[in-house]
Amino acid sequence: MLTAISRLRPFLPLPSFFRALLPGSKESRGRLTAGILLFTLHYPLFTGGEAASAQSAAIISTVAGNGTGGYRAVDDGGAATAAQLNEPSGVAVDSSGNLYIADRSNNRIRKVDAASGNISTVSAGALDRPEGVALDGAGNIYIADTSNHRIRKVTPDGVISTAAGTGTLGFSGDNGPAASARLNAPSGVALDGAGNLYIADTSNHRIRKVTPDGMISTVAGGGTALGDNGPAASAQLFDPFDVALDGAGNLYIADASNDRIRKVTPDGVISTVAGTGTFGFSGDNGPAASARLYDPNGVALDGAGNLYIADTSNDRIRKVSSAGVISTVAGGGTALGDNGPAASAQLNVPAGLTFDCAGNLYIADFSNHRVRKVTALGKPCPPPPTEPSATEEAGPAVLARPFALSFLAAQDGEPATQPVTLHAQDGDADFQLIPSARWISVSPRRGRLAENERTTVTVTVDPAGLPEGTRRARLYVRSGGRVTAGVRVALEVLPPTGPAVSENAGVIHAARMSAYGDPGLFGPRLLPLAPGSAVIVQGVNFASGGRMEAAGYPLPTMLGGARVLIDGAAAPLTAVEPQRIEAQLPWSLGGEAVAAGGWAFATVVVETAQGRSYPRRFWAAPYAPGVFTASGSGRGQALAMFAETTDLAAPLGFSAGSRPARPGDVLEIYAAGLGAVEPPLADGMTSCPPDGVCLADGSNTVTRLTASRPRVWIGAYELAPENIRFSGLAPDLVCVNLVIVEVPRNLAPSDAAQLRLAVGGGMSQAAVTIAVE
Repeated sequence: MLTAISRLRPFLPLPSFFRALLPGSKESRGRLTAGILLFTLHYPLFTGGEAASAQSAAIISTVAGNGTGGYRAVDDGGAATAAQLNEPSGVAVDSSGNLYIADRSNNRIRKVDAASGNISTVSAGALDRPEGVALDGAGNIYIADTSNHRIRKVTPDGVISTAAGTGTLGFSGDNGPAASARLNAPSGVALDGAGNLYIADTSNHRIRKVTPDGMISTVAGGGTALGDNGPAASAQLFDPFDVALDGAGNLYIADASNDRIRKVTPDGVISTVAGTGTFGFSGDNGPAASARLYDPNGVALDGAGNLYIADTSNDRIRKVSSAGVISTVAGGGTALGDNGPAASAQLNVPAGLTFDCAGNLYIADFSNHRVRKVTALGKPCPPPPTEPSATEEAGPAVLARPFALSFLAAQDGEPATQPVTLHAQDGDADFQLIPSARWISVSPRRGRLAENERTTVTVTVDPAGLPEGTRRARLYVRSGGRVTAGVRVALEVLPPTGPAVSENAGVIHAARMSAYGDPGLFGPRLLPLAPGSAVIVQGVNFASGGRMEAAGYPLPTMLGGARVLIDGAAAPLTAVEPQRIEAQLPWSLGGEAVAAGGWAFATVVVETAQGRSYPRRFWAAPYAPGVFTASGSGRGQALAMFAETTDLAAPLGFSAGSRPARPGDVLEIYAAGLGAVEPPLADGMTSCPPDGVCLADGSNTVTRLTASRPRVWIGAYELAPENIRFSGLAPDLVCVNLVIVEVPRNLAPSDAAQLRLAVGGGMSQAAVTIAVE
């Protein structure tokens, strides 16, 4: 049998990553760009084999939306059930029973009048993909303006303002004014009885809290471990989509990509109340913590404290009783089911939930373009709390000079400092200094001044990890319970003089050529990376000259004067260029968490003689399948060859020798990210013996199978297990997988049949094809 090297050398459209794996190759590469957003896996679901729970007698109906996605101006003022909605994702009900809908893809908030049932638009034009909506006792509407990265507030007289977020995606601003903080695709909002606003800051993987005086903080998320039974602010959340509060002040979180519902007690302790962390459907009529959920996007509580979950990708609404028992109360049917039992009805990607004070549950039935109502499902709730009035006390004040500071620093430069003088007036005063951005710090943060006393504090700005350009923020001075002074801070960040890993798409999948996974309910999400995989690190100042490539095995951990440290461990390198490094992730990536089947954050640092880059984080997971393509772009014709040849299963004329695949043909598909192999091998090594010397005939190759065999689809057809002949490391290639399949019969002829691999909950990219006849 031909070895992988001898077969790949003559293949001209070969992706550049492969060419770098072949000794002596000097092919050039183009630079890649990609952004980091949210990552979800929507692929054929294999369920856990449990029967559905006993169906509820509750009746379901449609209260808004005619089932056709879209918007017609003529609908406003007419019956809500005749109107078009477009992917409603959030719902709320006021004390009068009026229903408010986050009509996501219409960029509107709609209102259904409780008395007439007619629909109207209460906010439009300034919103971009609103996904969550909530109301306070004064009638103010709070909107998760997701793609604008803001929380908006609409007063009863229709005036809109920003309650949180600058409009620039990112994370900043804790312990400062919410309007100066950065959010990242916030999706859910809720208010407690004291007027505190809670935000599901989805792509920052945090829950933020805005107090009535407008100050923002993180109450949950931001950690690197799940963190159950510990401080919520040190725990790990993953794409939290929604929040809700009970009467005791407990906060419930739809921790979507962790496939769990989390609870945070008033004293800040987090736990899991539903979901095992493994996606799927199971567990009805048993303990909620032992049940499987799939991408839960919504939470709500009834007047008795029962918890309701929008189990989004299971197309169901689940209920967790006060005793912790889970059941299905709506969804799971095959027909729409209006005016019949809710548990026999069909839901399609249900998202937001809310109750009215008669105990009716409202469901944002996202892909059915409707809002559904389940009658008398919960117990009546108490009336909503009234927002407390804000008062401003007079008294001693602490002022600050100068009014503005200006800094200039390189991206990888040392922190810079300047002094600020504080002055107490009108009496003795305590002071607290609150920066509105994480790159600002101040020392001391707190103190006390006698009347007319002055003191100097040191303001420090740290450019590490900030993108080039000018950043602006404020340093607030609080005394006497209010903000009494502010200092404008400007920082111009210059290009780095040493290595810097890109803030967005710093580490990308070498087969998929992207930092994104498949689009999900609210857009693409960050793609995890698997141990042993081929990756590309992007940035600047990695090397001073041209391209340098590794020769021989094991691959070196230093090349061209550069090293890549993954969680502090040196990664094997394939090639180094000034703006990109090709590397293998260590087989130990993610440690015990990934080895046990979970996800974990990992960090990447590039080290050269000019210094070390600012650490960037990415997700590590046991599997992250991707298929290499002939163009090297991660899209289009798959690198799928007929056995024993270099001919592609591609349309005639695509390349020399290419032709469509026929039933019985054996195809060799090149991929990456299929996870651990058995027997294991050292980082930077091929499937050859430990000395790395492969014989030309391949006779001393050690067969290394993937620990989990992938599922394979060609078009809409899933191959039977017997059609998947092999899954393991490609002979003589580092960090590249080979999947060998036999083409089945009865495939629909196509020049672009989609080819996908799935393993361990991950699926390869969608836009990869082969030709079949």
